[in-house]
Amino acid sequence: MDDSLLFTERGDNSKGSRVASILVCNGVLLAICTLGVVVRVYVRVRLLTGLAWDDLFCILGWIFTVVLCFFCMLMTRYGYGRHIGTITKTSTLDTFLKYDFVTELTYLLALASIKVSFSLFYLRIFPGRQFFWLCWGLIVLVVAETTEEMFVVIFQCSPIKKAWDASGTVPGHCLSLLAFYYISFGIRLATDIALFALPIPPLLKLRVSGGKRAGLLFMFSLGILVTMTSVVRATYLNNFSDDHTWTLVNPLNWSTVEVCVAIFIACLPSFKPLIAHHFPGLQRLLGLTSRGDSTAKMYGATTITDVRMTNLHPKTRSGSEERIIVTTDVLVNEEDQ
Repeated sequence: MDDSLLFTERGDNSKGSRVASILVCNGVLLAICTLGVVVRVYVRVRLLTGLAWDDLFCILGWIFTVVLCFFCMLMTRYGYGRHIGTITKTSTLDTFLKYDFVTELTYLLALASIKVSFSLFYLRIFPGRQFFWLCWGLIVLVVAETTEEMFVVIFQCSPIKKAWDASGTVPGHCLSLLAFYYISFGIRLATDIALFALPIPPLLKLRVSGGKRAGLLFMFSLGILVTMTSVVRATYLNNFSDDHTWTLVNPLNWSTVEVCVAIFIACLPSFKPLIAHHFPGLQRLLGLTSRGDSTAKMYGATTITDVRMTNLHPKTRSGSEERIIVTTDVLVNEEDQ
């Protein structure tokens, strides 16, 4: 292709802007996942027995997500969402690269925190020694994977500050991370599949009606959306070019989608007790009532039968009763694990 044609095409493209889509994407997703976290915290603190470790890691993941979205939106003031040819100051590009460095780290920390939250949530509602060790094995794997990825991101350049040196005046060298991104994606995809497949065997053993079992499987299977967004994000990894401020938009937007969807899905079980307590009419309309089903759950010698959330004072519920409500009133027998 003629060089003059390439120059003309780039000149035309340099007038474009994706800033609006960046702001809308991050703003809407942050609002949605924040709603989920607020509902989860409210239900745990006001309606149940208080925050557990899985809730704390979910909140931690949300904090990292807020930082991620904040820097994504802040970067639009430094060329992000516009073609690099429109940026005239090297200092502007330096700031953009520095903030991009922050988003890489916060994305990894947010995703790891929410995965640990999922695993701890499973530990709290599903008994069984084998399941216990599987969950802890997955947690160790996620922590190790995240530590390794953060180490590579932080030390991709020597010295570290060369990672945001747009002018090239800082002596040193940087690694090409494209192969690393694909390897990390493969490992992350494996942990995603393991994470969201882990509760399926216990769910299939539940002593509930077929319709309720299908509903529970559907709720827990929503985690596949996180895996799908991760796959979509990976398709943009090979689209990086010198026009970094423009080509980064798609993968970074999908990174935000991935963590925000994961957080909201992690908070989804909290919506049922909220609706049951404050909107019983809506609960009946949505078919979330548990009539005809035993709502017991056994943990060792502790057995709770036919528990109704509206009949229990928040301060008098035991841990077993709380788990029944959170897991949509199902029965899991430890002897079956």
